[in-house]
Amino acid sequence: MSDDFRRPLPLALAALAIVGWLLVSYFWSQAADVRAQMDDALKRAELARQGLAADLQNLQKSAGNAADLDKQAKDAQAALAEAVSARAAAQNEQADLTKEISEAKLAVSGAQEEATAKSRDLQAVDAKLQDESDQLGVVEGQIAAAQAKYADLQRQIEDANSRVTDLQNQVEALQQALDAAKSGQDVKPK
Repeated sequence: MSDDFRRPLPLALAALAIVGWLLVSYFWSQAADVRAQMDDALKRAELARQGLAADLQNLQKSAGNAADLDKQAKDAQAALAEAVSARAAAQNEQADLTKEISEAKLAVSGAQEEATAKSRDLQAVDAKLQDESDQLGVVEGQIAAAQAKYADLQRQIEDANSRVTDLQNQVEALQQALDAAKSGQDVKPK
């Protein structure tokens, strides 16, 4: 099992998984921060609206005459317009942040798809490498068998050369004996 973890494919897959989880956790934390900021902005806007409504009520209670009421109403309308504007800005910011979150999710999805494709490519390369390694083992076995046969043939050739030398020596000895026998026959008639 430890040999499987020393191969490049499991190491590459582990690295890709770690990078993917790091990206997911980063975008997740960014999304949580954005949501917290949006919630905070909405709470501030709501508090401002409530404060303005309370101020308006207090003004209505404390207003004594029509001129004061008219002035207070205009001030309240201006404050209400500001609150509405702040609320619209907060909603726009929320929409922008939602769009950024969607884009971040798409980026994470694309990175995961790319990592999956690279993982499949690495698996294919690893399988091909394993096949070639198996073929190399077969060829090495054939080479070893051929070398053994070659060494055996060399020994047979050396044995045959030794026998040929022995036979040549015997032939020479027989030739010498034959030459001696012929010379002995030639000598007798004299």
